[in-house]
Amino acid sequence: MTLLERDEHLRAAAGYLTDAAAGHGRLVYVGGEAGVGKTSFVEEVSARADAHVAVGWCDGSATPPPLGPLVDMLPDLPAGVWPDGASRSQLFANVLAALRDPPGGTPYVLVVEDAHWADEATLDLVRHLARRVHACRALVMVSYRPEDTTVGDGLRVLLGDTASATGTRRMDLAPLTVEGVAALAAEHGTTGPAAAELHAVTGGNPFFVTEALASRGELPQTVRDAVLARVARLDEASQRALELVALAGSRAESGLLGALLHDSLSGLDEPLSRGLLRRSGDDVLFRHELARLAVLEEIPAGRAVHLHRRLHAALSERGADPARLAHHAEAAGDGASVLVHARAAAASAAELGAHREASRQYERALRHADDLPPDERAQLLWDLGYEYYLTNRIAESIETVGRARDLWDTLGETLRVGDAWRCQSRLQWFAGQNDEARACADRAVELLEGTGSVEQAMALSNRAGLSMLKTQLAPTRDWGERTLTVLDGLPDGAGRDVRVHALNNLGTIEIAAGDLVHGKQMLEQSLEGARAANLQEHAARAYCNLSSTAVTQRRHADACRWLDEGLIYCTDRDLDSWTGYLLGWRSRMHLDRGEEAAARADAVAVMRSGSSAVGSLEPLLVLAQLDARAGTGAPDEAFARAVEMSEAMAEAQRIGPTTSARCEAAWIAGDDDAIMQVARAAWPHVDEVDCPWHRGEVATWLPAGVDAGVPVAPPYALEREGRWAEAAALWASLESPFEQALALARSGEVALLTDAVRLFDRQGATAAAARARTSLQALGAPVPRATRASSHPHGLTPREQEVLQLVARGLSDAAIAEALVISRRTAEHHVAAILGKVGVRSRRELETGSADASSG
Repeated sequence: MTLLERDEHLRAAAGYLTDAAAGHGRLVYVGGEAGVGKTSFVEEVSARADAHVAVGWCDGSATPPPLGPLVDMLPDLPAGVWPDGASRSQLFANVLAALRDPPGGTPYVLVVEDAHWADEATLDLVRHLARRVHACRALVMVSYRPEDTTVGDGLRVLLGDTASATGTRRMDLAPLTVEGVAALAAEHGTTGPAAAELHAVTGGNPFFVTEALASRGELPQTVRDAVLARVARLDEASQRALELVALAGSRAESGLLGALLHDSLSGLDEPLSRGLLRRSGDDVLFRHELARLAVLEEIPAGRAVHLHRRLHAALSERGADPARLAHHAEAAGDGASVLVHARAAAASAAELGAHREASRQYERALRHADDLPPDERAQLLWDLGYEYYLTNRIAESIETVGRARDLWDTLGETLRVGDAWRCQSRLQWFAGQNDEARACADRAVELLEGTGSVEQAMALSNRAGLSMLKTQLAPTRDWGERTLTVLDGLPDGAGRDVRVHALNNLGTIEIAAGDLVHGKQMLEQSLEGARAANLQEHAARAYCNLSSTAVTQRRHADACRWLDEGLIYCTDRDLDSWTGYLLGWRSRMHLDRGEEAAARADAVAVMRSGSSAVGSLEPLLVLAQLDARAGTGAPDEAFARAVEMSEAMAEAQRIGPTTSARCEAAWIAGDDDAIMQVARAAWPHVDEVDCPWHRGEVATWLPAGVDAGVPVAPPYALEREGRWAEAAALWASLESPFEQALALARSGEVALLTDAVRLFDRQGATAAAARARTSLQALGAPVPRATRASSHPHGLTPREQEVLQLVARGLSDAAIAEALVISRRTAEHHVAAILGKVGVRSRRELETGSADASSG
């Protein structure tokens, strides 16, 4: 059958394949409604390509196994891509290596079909490839239905995350025009309804058109009507075969069908000849998912249970994936088998870092766990609660872990009860409830005292962690020493996770207190140990603390490194609780560096994701500060929420930034009384903490006559001494342009105020600039005229102009990030913004027209 009205898309795909053959790979999202012909299109591209072809399918019929499409592709990929025991990061690296250096230098065409059904691990693989495919010999095509993606779901987030990646492209396949429908009708040799009428009923959907053309008599009003009309004309054996294929999933292996149909295997012949089914290699599948769903809905419930039971038995004999077995066992009402398969599927998913899939499988198991012995039920609840914790479902984790603890309590399992209290402490901290976290931690320490166990060591280390989060050096060291004492009494190799946790606590507090060399050494040791042992939670925690301390101390080069690495690590493993936290800190770093658009983008992404309390405070403050500086929005409401959250958390690392942001906003508003009130109220909460940066961000707003009495970070110390020009110069060296301008503006000196106005204008901080102008007017000094944030003809900021120059030299986003000491994500943001402002569609146009873009 001819592929109608797709010539332009086929030419584009051919161009992408040519680029791929030259080592400039592309990842193309192929979007279109169900039945529009996405599969036909990618099959046509694959058939025309002089390339290795590997195809994988996402399965919407059950909770899918992690990386199901990659499993489908393995026979067509080089041997060794998925060795036994490989971690997900190893798998991703192996796939990338195969695409960078394919056999014989012949490029690959990789196809991921129906990504709207993709498991999270597959989406992470696509994300991994999207960011790196530009250096591969591969064309990756990912088909999906836009109507089946919703705001906040995995695919929608993926599309947004990778939109500006160098090698990423989009194709949208539209329904056929009236002329296309007429041509398709002519191919079928039919003299049925007029093309205009057929187009009006089908909307030009190719699948619906072909089904309508194949129907007899009255024109069907829905795809379902058309499919069922065709099914009704089949004999009984064919209809039973169709039902079995429909229940088997998105595709059914020929061997499986042979085992189930026996002498009735000929029942497949007529559906295959009539085009309801088709073969793909050794598999049989419906020509379209819409047809499968239509058949599926018509199968009587009793027969469906019977067929699922048969499918489960046959697949068990074939050693099928436990996720697939769990689906059929549940549909067959076999609870005992569900418990076996779902728990195995969950453990496998968790090992691969597919924690959302793991939680779904544990949920499935729990639905059938009423008759489990209490100890097994408690373990199942514990496992589910842990997956909830990793995937940022904190409230559900608190409730589920609490249920496990209660069961262990009735069984007298002291170690497990104590460990559950320790876990509850961590969860309460994530929920922003510091008092509850401390109470749970103390309960764990009390219960486990004297047990000399791994659980006791972790309870002590958790207590050290709470002191570290309070930025208290001596208590953190004390609890840490107690932790190490218990660890030293354990057998060799025991408590590796506790040791990694303890190193993290100690390294973080040493950095905060000012011992950067020793602290970084311990934190990096913690990270290395966690990654080596695949302790994903602990690795994520190390990335968070390396990043947050670097951002706080304005060590932006370190911050870029750890934020980039940490976000890739956490995103690739569904570690949502830490992904949002890192994004929040990256939004803070962008704000500190004057990268307002990137700061807002990251902050909005975190707030939309429903991050935990500790993960949402920084982005909430960033958005409030952006609005206050520009004189837009309603920052007062956000500040009120931030105060409530920071007071509940009761940590200097929350109170300090909240206080600083509120005082900054009060300065912009000209409210000196508010500054004094807010700073004085916060000072007792930060004056004794062991971090000069947190002390400084509050101390700088205290009245000049108030003696802080403790050392503060250098730029704040200069401000406290009234050495405003020196403070501004130091802020400039720390790449903190707003703080530079603020120091100049707070000086009260005409020359410095004049410079501050210009700096504020350049950053688009309209309200802050207005406050500085008011100060100049009060001094009777000339007031600079207001200027645009950018005087560039295309409105490019100074940083965007720097990026444009590097684009013109042919540098990749990664190379630009390295050259400017920014994150790769920031470089991608800048390039995307430049494309929009200059009015070109591709990086190549930007490179060839960069001289004009630079000059306007």
